[in-house]
Amino acid sequence: MKKKPLAAAVILLAAAAVLCWFLLRPGAGPGGVSVRVDGQVLSSPVLSPEKKDDLRVHLTLDGKEIADLPFGEAHTVQILQENGFENTLRITGESVRMESANCEGQDCVHMEEVTRDNLETRVMFGMIVCLPHRLSVEVR
Repeated sequence: MKKKPLAAAVILLAAAAVLCWFLLRPGAGPGGVSVRVDGQVLSSPVLSPEKKDDLRVHLTLDGKEIADLPFGEAHTVQILQENGFENTLRITGESVRMESANCEGQDCVHMEEVTRDNLETRVMFGMIVCLPHRLSVEVR
């Protein structure tokens, strides 16, 4: 009878160790996502403080914001998920576009870039969406 509580405690301890490993490993954000800006792991979801009336680039994964970046600064952003999904976003001083993705359809890569000029007239307005990777990019 005493073996059952001991086995349950060992299982619980192992589950806690695995959970801690997933939450505390370097370079991985919530849900096993790493966001790299110009090759460096983004340590905070917000890059550069917000300036009044400036556009921002919001990255959302599974409905949770993973990054908030300035629109007017040039950056290469990589979103790496632990399941192997990868997206590369290119932000220039003038536009935002999905440069590459390892999804099958490549619809996000073929979407028109978002600029200040087409923000209100573009079919998807300020959004770029990678449905297979559950990633959305919104300029607002």
